[in-house]
Amino acid sequence: MSPDAPLNLLVVDDHALVREAFSTMLKAEFPESKVHSAGSCAEAMVFARQHDYDIVLVDIELGDRSGLELTTELRMLANPPRIIAVSMHQEETFVTRTMQLGARSYVTKDAPPHELFDAIRATMAGRTYISRELAQRFADLSIRKSTVRKEHQKLSNRELEVLMQLARGKSLKQVAQDLSLSPRTVAVHKHNLCRKTGLKSTVDLLRYCQANGLA
Repeated sequence: MSPDAPLNLLVVDDHALVREAFSTMLKAEFPESKVHSAGSCAEAMVFARQHDYDIVLVDIELGDRSGLELTTELRMLANPPRIIAVSMHQEETFVTRTMQLGARSYVTKDAPPHELFDAIRATMAGRTYISRELAQRFADLSIRKSTVRKEHQKLSNRELEVLMQLARGKSLKQVAQDLSLSPRTVAVHKHNLCRKTGLKSTVDLLRYCQANGLA
């Protein structure tokens, strides 16, 4: 299929204004294409089972569940779509994990619109695309990166999200609100991630994240 052939696109983001903005841009750039939008993982999976999408744009932080989990579910469909992560997260760990789970490309939300269009065309052509600023940063990091396995690689997707939220100085209540979880569930995730990493205090979490490019 030509990168500029009519496409069937799905935008998944839990913010209505973001969905509308992305849909408007995509319809202007790919006027012959169909653009649908979903505000949650559950809604996205309903649409994905009803339509054969060429591309699904997935936000990493969604209200009901993680975009990482959605990426995994989408890849398990009989005719899986190509997935492009579109996220505010610029940490190497998030990008790497998202790509390992099956995303073809990764674009940051602060990238210029043409990068999203380039990512769609590259993905449809069978190539991988990463936002230029991220690609340069990772190239620099790879020169210095240790081959030692990092403790955070043991964490589940949700535990990793909680770790990074806590490292930003947020309380358990704030993390619960941001991730649409109960404070008790966040407390359980914190207990598990501390057990897996050996980190104990919030200061330990912050220092670890700063040292490993997670904050």
